[in-house]
Amino acid sequence: MRHTANFRWKGLRMNQRQRFLRVFSFACCCAFLLCSAQGWAATPAQAAASNVQSSAKSAPLSQEYLLLGTPNRGAGEPWVVVNPKDPDNILVVAMATLNRLPSGEPPMPMPAKRTWNSPWTQLRIKELSVPNGSLTDTAVTRDGGKTWKFGQDAFRSTLKKNRCSDSFAGAGANGTLYYGCLAYLNPGAADYADGYAPDGEARFYHGGSAIAWSTDKGATWSQPVWVHPEGHPSLYPTVHPVFEQASPVDRPVFVQDASTGTIYVSSIGFVYTVDPKTVPRPEVNPKLPGKGYDGLPPANDIRFVTFIRASHDGGHTWGDIYPLDESNYPGFVGIYGFTAAFGHLVIAYNAQSVPASMHANCPCAVLGISQNDGKSLRYSLIPPLPAATNAKGTPRAFGLAAGVMIAADPMKQGRYAVARQAGSQIFISLTNDSGKSWQHPVLAAQLPPGAKFGHLAMKYSSSGDLGLIWQAIYPGGSFDMWSSASLDNANTFHTVRISHAISPPCNPDRCNFLLGNDLSSMTLDKKYLYAVWGDNRSGFEGTWFGRVPLSAYKGKSNE
Repeated sequence: MRHTANFRWKGLRMNQRQRFLRVFSFACCCAFLLCSAQGWAATPAQAAASNVQSSAKSAPLSQEYLLLGTPNRGAGEPWVVVNPKDPDNILVVAMATLNRLPSGEPPMPMPAKRTWNSPWTQLRIKELSVPNGSLTDTAVTRDGGKTWKFGQDAFRSTLKKNRCSDSFAGAGANGTLYYGCLAYLNPGAADYADGYAPDGEARFYHGGSAIAWSTDKGATWSQPVWVHPEGHPSLYPTVHPVFEQASPVDRPVFVQDASTGTIYVSSIGFVYTVDPKTVPRPEVNPKLPGKGYDGLPPANDIRFVTFIRASHDGGHTWGDIYPLDESNYPGFVGIYGFTAAFGHLVIAYNAQSVPASMHANCPCAVLGISQNDGKSLRYSLIPPLPAATNAKGTPRAFGLAAGVMIAADPMKQGRYAVARQAGSQIFISLTNDSGKSWQHPVLAAQLPPGAKFGHLAMKYSSSGDLGLIWQAIYPGGSFDMWSSASLDNANTFHTVRISHAISPPCNPDRCNFLLGNDLSSMTLDKKYLYAVWGDNRSGFEGTWFGRVPLSAYKGKSNE
């Protein structure tokens, strides 16, 4: 833009020029420092108001780098774990899928309508039938990230399965490290013997989620143990799961109760809402498309749920499997919608309905607490966000995050933080008495205009600091990763950008076959917030590792 003032530089005397330059330089320096502070370490509102491109010119407060993935095989849906006994010992796992099939085919965008013989469906069948088409990459450091040891899962060879997908990880309070995956599909195309749906999913998959552990900081690992195996109805005493496709064993997630040592692993799938015997299922008929299989049972006869299973001996044996939402409080519990502490399994989600005695206007947020591994839950309502926060115009979080997250403070029994999205903001509601009362919601994250939330994650550290990460997605599909943390019992939050630059959208030819970027994860120790996420700045979808010192979150409180 052209300046309209009639400024005559040549007409100034030398001392006037020098005074002008000193004043101008001082003003520029102050402006630079102010912009830097607002762009990189700021309150949520300040961070959203700052220009991301301008802030990228200043020194970042985070460290970040590509950790897993190659041009041939992507790495997404990663998890990061810090050993509670040794903060220099960090484990990262990610789902690593071939970017192209061995025969050279790239993935196709999923069409809105799919049939048994459509090219997309046939390619999906071919991709799932490739031995080792998707596996779990691992990275372990014992020196705080200075050096890493890389590996791959042994689940596929030990359990004789095509894939080790939907990777997950965790750590026990005693220093034991855990990781696992959805190990499924018998070798080759064997699982398609009984037919397949129009979307390419086999009628019956063999396998399930499995877990292994290390007691020597990731140097060696146990043999895998099944957690959620397919086709075992006796493990579900309270519901009738739908044992078709990847139900009820899909997308496992690990949670640990540091006070008791109990570990939990979840899964997602469907349960019948009616007597399964009244729901006819198609016979196998080789003469029909898909051998007569047309997909899951009718939507009116099933509902989508999250399941939970507990182990009290470090993963060696496991108890019964229960749905995380009871039938009179129906709703989906997201991957960050459950936590555990002080002998309590705690959940939070948006229930579609609740008993009339609760006098609630639903959908409504509920808190559930179990002391028997999820067999039964004690429910209470979470107060709705104030009307002024329910801004419109920005889509709500969707998918596996399910709009509600919860974290339990391991330092204080009954203290739970619940995160909910309202338009372009995320608010934290805190209870210190297991849901009997709640503090006023606090702003923890805010997007700039035009952006929307992508992946979300939240967790407490062992010392009671609360961290949150989110993916900010911009028009056109580019994105970057942000974080905020509270060091004062969720009273105030401070924002720090993790990414040093914006990631472009995924290149379809190098994008984990377009089916491996459903989540990001984070954790904290006493010094750092750690995050891992799928990023495309390397030219392919790889897992990036980021670290922010907790001291960076100290500053002006959120207003």
